[in-house]
Order: sequence, then structure tokens, then C-alpha cells
Amino acid sequence: MASEFIPFNRPYITGKEQANIELALKGHHLSGDGPFTRRCHQWLGQHTGSARVLLTHSCTSALDLAAILLDLKSGDEVIMPSFTFVSTANAFVLRGAIPVFVDIREDTLNLDEGQIEAAITSRTRAIAPVHYAGVSCEMDPIVAIAKRHGLRIVEDAAQGILASYNGTPLGSIGDFGCLSFHETKNIISGEGGALLVNDPSLGLRAEIIREKGTDRGRFFRGRSTNTPGRTSVRRFCRAI
Repeated sequence: MASEFIPFNRPYITGKEQANIELALKGHHLSGDGPFTRRCHQWLGQHTGSARVLLTHSCTSALDLAAILLDLKSGDEVIMPSFTFVSTANAFVLRGAIPVFVDIREDTLNLDEGQIEAAITSRTRAIAPVHYAGVSCEMDPIVAIAKRHGLRIVEDAAQGILASYNGTPLGSIGDFGCLSFHETKNIISGEGGALLVNDPSLGLRAEIIREKGTDRGRFFRGRSTNTPGRTSVRRFCRAI
């Protein structure tokens, strides 16, 4: 007799996916920033209020971009909860930084804001709160701690799309927010994610890094005379 299991998740389907895929096929846009990407950027921008929205391959990719934008150096430290997915830590480890784990609260399973300050050292550069299961971390005290110590905040809001903290969308409170559209999430694209850039001064640099060091996005918007994809390696090195 075959065993029956309760599935971990059932990907949510609206019924419009097939038609939208056909539209993408007809428009010859299956990669890059086509019309559906632009619509997603616009929608996310309207619903989060973030200065810049960039779709990514995954929330992992969004975390990687955020880690690069922090300009981390070897030995720098990033505070994060001890209970999270490995991508939260890997993004910073890959930049040479050291994850500093802080325990979670029993009631929310989120980073215990009361233990953050004790974990800060002269090497601490950022705090990475994770909004577990769409439940917000206590962001007011976390933001206050970050301001006191001159730290950046990278919100891992993989599970927090359209959730909020005191009326403010998750992912739009810190310097960066990272969203996931994995099939286990509320809004899905199979795989997929987004980086929310809340510091307007970092929007262009974030786009250049996302475009592998080129100003391809600006070219297609008519703001650059460079041939797309031909920006020098030097510029990419400056960007990262």
C-alpha cells in the first residue's frame, strides 16, 4: 500500500500563467528586462515605496547583491538570527565577512532585538533581520540600534511579501530588502526574487552590478551611448 504524504506546499496558480507565457513568447522576451519585468518593477515599487526595485533570479541572488553593495571586507561582521535559511549567511560569507548569530525570540521565531547590541563589535557592519513566515521583526528598535552604531540593515523578507510592520511594507524599512518568489511563497515564479534598494544613491550602482558591470539598463532607456554589454571591466570593479 502506497504511503500518502501531505505535500509541503502547493504552488498557487491564478489561471493566467499560460496566456502570459504565450504573450512573452510572441514578444520574443523570455530573458532580460522585458515588459513583464517592467510591470513587476512598477508594481513592487508602488506597493513597497522602495527607491529602486530589481528582479533577480532568487532571493539568494538579491542577498548576494545586497552583500556586494555593503562593500564588505574580510573580517567584517554581520549580525543575523541563528534560525534562518543558509542563503542569509552565505551571501555575506562569500564576501569574506563573518556571520554573528544571535538567538531568536520564542514568540515570533525572529531575531531577538534585545540581544543585538551585545553582539556588536568594532567589526560589525550590518544587521540582517529575517522576517520569518511573514511575521515582522521588531524593526523600530533594530533601526534605532543600527543608527546608534552606524550600521546598514539588510532585511531578509523572503517570506514577507505584502506583510508590514506598523503599516510599512517589509523589505522597505532597512537599506535593502530581499524578496523571494520561490514556489513555496505566496507570490511565485517558480524561482525568482527581488532586491529592494531603499537608499536612492545606491540605485544605479545596484543596477550596474545586476547587469554584470554594464550600463545595459541605461542604454535601453536611452541614457547611455555605450554599446550594451561593452562597459569596461574597470567600471565593474569600481561597482563591486
